[in-house]
Amino acid sequence: KLKGRWESKPSVKGNVTGVLFKDSTFEGYVNKKPFVSGRYSFENNVFSFVDNGCEGKIGVYEVVFFSNDDSIRFVPISDSCEGRKGGMSRLVMGRKN
Repeated sequence: KLKGRWESKPSVKGNVTGVLFKDSTFEGYVNKKPFVSGRYSFENNVFSFVDNGCEGKIGVYEVVFFSNDDSIRFVPISDSCEGRKGGMSRLVMGRKN
């Protein structure tokens, strides 16, 4: 239920953050411009991943689905990359098909 394209509402500055989840890889973008990619696993609503930032550190988050599973947010379980953790903790996205 995670696969597909998800996007945030525009921020105060007008930026839209999005992620395209494929089978085991993902691509993140801001305003349609790629900024991050990586590999992930997703099991029992736990999203574990490594991206091309944060020096290969693993991030582990609970994915909370709401609004008929059409919206998601991320709750940190463990992530030693503080910048990423702060950004992901504030991120709320809706499904785009």
